[in-house]
Order: sequence, then structure tokens, then C-alpha cells
Amino acid sequence: MEKINKLIRSLLNEKGLKLNGILNKVFKMVILIIVKDLAEAVSYCFASGIILKHFENFITMVLYKEGKKNYSLLSSYRLITFKIR
Repeated sequence: MEKINKLIRSLLNEKGLKLNGILNKVFKMVILIIVKDLAEAVSYCFASGIILKHFENFITMVLYKEGKKNYSLLSSYRLITFKIR
């Protein structure tokens, strides 16, 4: 829940998700209310192997960040996502 909260707070206010058009500013206002349910839903999807239709249209590549001292840490890598048709 802490990571989801931090992620939502780091989003730019005037931008919105293209799926639903809701501005990030709105998510920041309601995050304390929805974070627990959102974390449970995401955990359930990962644990059960469910892939939402929207995510079936993307390819994600993992790139390592040069100059990191410890490549066993997730922070040493960057995810790049490409939309496919």
C-alpha cells in the first residue's frame, strides 16, 4: 500500500490516464480511501495470473541502469513499456 500511495503522489497533477480520463489530481485526493482496495485487487491479479485486457496490448522490456553497484536490487533496472496493436 505504501508503494501505491507513493506512486500516485508522484504523478503530475494535470495529466490523466488515457483509459478513463481522470486527472491524477483526483487520484491524489482519494488515494487514502482507495489504496487498501487497490492493493488487494492488484495482488489478487498477480497471484491468480489474471491479465486485464488493456495490459494484453503492451510489451514490457527490462533494461539495467548503467553504473549501479548492485544489480540484485530492483532499483537497478528500468521498465520500458511499448503499446502494440
